[in-house]
Amino acid sequence: MKQPDVEVWVRRTGAVVVAAVAAYASYQHQRAFALHGGADAASARLWPLSVDGLLVLATAGLLKSDRHTSRRVRLASWLAFGLGIGVSLAANIASAPTLAWQPVLVAGWPPVALLLAVELLAHRRREQSENASESAESGTENNAVIALAPMPDEVGRTRRPTAEALMWEHYHRELARGRRPSGAELDRVAGTNNFGRAVLRRWRQAGQIPDPAILAWPQQPDETADETQSGAVIS
Repeated sequence: MKQPDVEVWVRRTGAVVVAAVAAYASYQHQRAFALHGGADAASARLWPLSVDGLLVLATAGLLKSDRHTSRRVRLASWLAFGLGIGVSLAANIASAPTLAWQPVLVAGWPPVALLLAVELLAHRRREQSENASESAESGTENNAVIALAPMPDEVGRTRRPTAEALMWEHYHRELARGRRPSGAELDRVAGTNNFGRAVLRRWRQAGQIPDPAILAWPQQPDETADETQSGAVIS
């Protein structure tokens, strides 16, 4: 068992022991108070459970409340807490033999110790649950960041080619087959509208593709052929 685990179990064990001792002392004081107040034996044995039980429930409810808890629930928890601690303290102090400070301290300490022990136990569990939720959220965020950050060699594979790149590839593929695609055909390939002609015009102006008008122009005979033909006529 690791050192943090030992520390946690020591704290929990100590809080449980303190809560048990305080609950027993408070139970005895309140039972005597109930008997002195006219309750029968069965009611006197059950009456302390209703007081300290309400105090414990209210304390746990207040410690577990968060921003999503409704206002009505919070008010009910605070009301139960106030009534529980008030009645428990009054019953324990009333069971003291005299109203001197020593008997009052001895009689009034058990409900306070029980309250603090329950708060320590509930606060420890709440702290652990919050840490676990924060760890889960941080793990989720890290996984999301890792998933959204592609490797450098994956950037090129995940990037879609542009419309002009698709037109260029299709143009050279058809040119290898002996035909030149028109602008409308390039629009169909790239999924564009009236963009193929502008691309062809830009390619011709940049000298990337030959001009069809120049290719279709009839070739003139060279000067050497003219001189040969003229010499043949003269002879």
